[in-house]
Amino acid sequence: MNQAPTLRHSLFAGMTKNGVLHNPMVEQTMELKEIKKLWRENGFRPKKRMGQNFLIDENVRGNIIKAFSLSGSETVVEIGSGFGVMTFEVASGCKKLYAVEKDATICQIMEPYFSKAGNIELINGDILQFEIDNVTGQNREILVFGNIPYYISTPVIEHMIDNKKRIKALYLVMQEELADRIVSPPHSKVYGSLSCFVQYHTAARKLFKISRNCFFPTPQVGSCLLELKMLKSPSVEVKDEALMFKIIRTAFGQRRKKMINPLSGPRFETMDKASWIEIFRECQIEVSSRAENLSLPEYALLSDAVTERT
Repeated sequence: MNQAPTLRHSLFAGMTKNGVLHNPMVEQTMELKEIKKLWRENGFRPKKRMGQNFLIDENVRGNIIKAFSLSGSETVVEIGSGFGVMTFEVASGCKKLYAVEKDATICQIMEPYFSKAGNIELINGDILQFEIDNVTGQNREILVFGNIPYYISTPVIEHMIDNKKRIKALYLVMQEELADRIVSPPHSKVYGSLSCFVQYHTAARKLFKISRNCFFPTPQVGSCLLELKMLKSPSVEVKDEALMFKIIRTAFGQRRKKMINPLSGPRFETMDKASWIEIFRECQIEVSSRAENLSLPEYALLSDAVTERT
């Protein structure tokens, strides 16, 4: 029978807020030694196809948790709780933690450990199918975090933005290259439609880099911690949001060309090149601009000008 994880000093143990101890019943952490022991006992091997690279650096984990600024009253959702390397520590500083783990084998191994914590609920499922409303109630806002593989990063962000009315902030340990695209300003080679989409809905910041040596097994690329704070209102005002993003996606679809060329194509059948030239000049935007040259407010300006003509 599996033994409980070794008891260690929790990051929150002994910390108080207004004289109240932060969830003292959760004072466990899972270190690499305990994890490897579990793997041997259960015949587990990390699945490369699921992007299973576990964060093992204690200092990095502590810095991530500090970034959350937990008060003890939060409801938290963890994406891919794995073997609890972050789960127990975060649960120490929040009211309730929902650990969503897709790997059924990991869930079977970890259920006895998580169930002892008191405020951790383990859910075997896909985060992309997870109903945020089931854990937020009517008006509560939650914090979501996770160490996620590249192949689901964009779908996860889109899913969370779809549920942004229920989410206060999203913290993701993710591939640095993708995070750079998300936070990129205009006039950058990595600025694109994803940058515009995420920055329209959130305040996006890359907080710090994380070496690939902080994970086990060691991934091939470096990571970082990305913070996405959900905006109550979009970062720019636009009359037709769907139209603006249609313009953005069309322009970036052929980013090496002057954007007026793809915009004059079949995706905008009622707008010929002459009409687009007039709109660009009306908005005081260079006709020779490429997609990466325009800021989000300028895309909103273009979109509103098209709306007024149709």
